Amino acid sequence: MKLYKKYLAKLANKNENSVSAKESVREDPEKVVQSKLSDERAEEIMEKIKIKYPEIYDLLVKELYRAIKQGVVSELDGLTLLSIAHSIGLDIRPDLRIRFVKNGKEVDMKEYLGK
Repeated sequence: MKLYKKYLAKLANKNENSVSAKESVREDPEKVVQSKLSDERAEEIMEKIKIKYPEIYDLLVKELYRAIKQGVVSELDGLTLLSIAHSIGLDIRPDLRIRFVKNGKEVDMKEYLGK
């Protein structure tokens, strides 16, 4: 009987050590998803979802994390995130930006118009 108790204590101690080791290795799903955002528009959309729909944001991050770990998603751009948000019924609108490009370089409006 003493040997059995000793074995159970050893087994319980081993399980505690393995659980603590697994917890220290765990990744933060939000950081993994943030690292896969490919442009500033995607970061903006994720931030808007986080502010406007915090309960859905956590679920979305978990699902995107799962898709990244399974290899289904390699990177996320703004258009893809916006499509996902609209398909699940979220009313997210990115900020409107007007950019003037002249000879492959972004310039202000005065330079673009040549004044």
